[in-house]
Amino acid sequence: MDTSLKMQFVALFCLVLLKINTCDGVTPSLEPPLGNSLKLKSRTYEGKYVYKCKNGTMIPVSASAMLVNISDSKISLGNYSFEYSSAEPKLVGTWYLRNDDADAAESGSATSIVAGNEIASQPGSDSASLQQVLTEASFHKTFGTAYRVSYIQRLNTKGGLSPLNKSKYCSENSSVIVPFEAEFWFYTQDTIPPLAPATIAVPASDRALVDGFFCQGIINYSYDGSRWQRKNMHGKLYLMPGGDEVGSFYMKDKTDGHGGRFSLETYNPNGWRVVGKIIGSPVKVENDSIPWSLFKITSSSGNVSLVGPFSYYTMVGTRGGVPPVSSNVTKKGASWTGVFSCQFWTYKRCLPPFC
Repeated sequence: MDTSLKMQFVALFCLVLLKINTCDGVTPSLEPPLGNSLKLKSRTYEGKYVYKCKNGTMIPVSASAMLVNISDSKISLGNYSFEYSSAEPKLVGTWYLRNDDADAAESGSATSIVAGNEIASQPGSDSASLQQVLTEASFHKTFGTAYRVSYIQRLNTKGGLSPLNKSKYCSENSSVIVPFEAEFWFYTQDTIPPLAPATIAVPASDRALVDGFFCQGIINYSYDGSRWQRKNMHGKLYLMPGGDEVGSFYMKDKTDGHGGRFSLETYNPNGWRVVGKIIGSPVKVENDSIPWSLFKITSSSGNVSLVGPFSYYTMVGTRGGVPPVSSNVTKKGASWTGVFSCQFWTYKRCLPPFC
């Protein structure tokens, strides 16, 4: 994918993400998608939010806190910080997590870093408390504790909101510091796929797992007068949320001659591409998320022989991408664009004695 196309994708994805979090009428869950497991629980110590008056409104500009073990405040786990940026309006913050001795020796750093953006929120415990949020990792730096972190929850918040209501006057450029408490729960992406429903299970003869990817993408629908029809979907492949971009997923305009239209492609010097078709019965595991699906590979190209040949791939751990419920005011030909994320897992034939 050339640079201009990448920039267009990022701009469109950010625009859609700002406007759409979940389908209409569905409360966004603070639970990470299946395929991610809880790794670490922390709570803040001496948390502070800083607000500054701009045009009569107190705006959050920064925050900081020490992180300690949720059950033993004597155990330091690292630090949390937040700096507001108009370029990243969904940024929740950056976490600096202490590495254990082994990770510190391997990485040469005492800490590893993860930053993340809000993808779902719910009200705090009261009107003076920060929202509880689900954050998806958007950036990693340095191997260690934070390296495979995929999602962070901010839970059990207390305080942190400016005491000045938007309707009240504040002195221009004045600032106020507000203490806050919160728990941050860190999840990591699993190294094996979540258990799939039987209708999309890979055949036993082809369950040799090859690799997995996190995908973040955009999906388009058109209303045909009775239901929403998927017209296109495409996304980028990463090793994990916030990890390196390694490939792409997209729908081809036409099938490959064998019924395949859904393409996975990796970019590295030993890159490959596979095209597949949906088989079995896709399963909607979460109401606000597109169905999990099984794809039978119909054609391939590139350096498939290095790790394949592939036979199937699955789309699981989905989040988002569901159009709003249609009504009598939904017009035929109406379109809807949303964001989705998922995990793709590739498989090849399993040879005895391993299956």
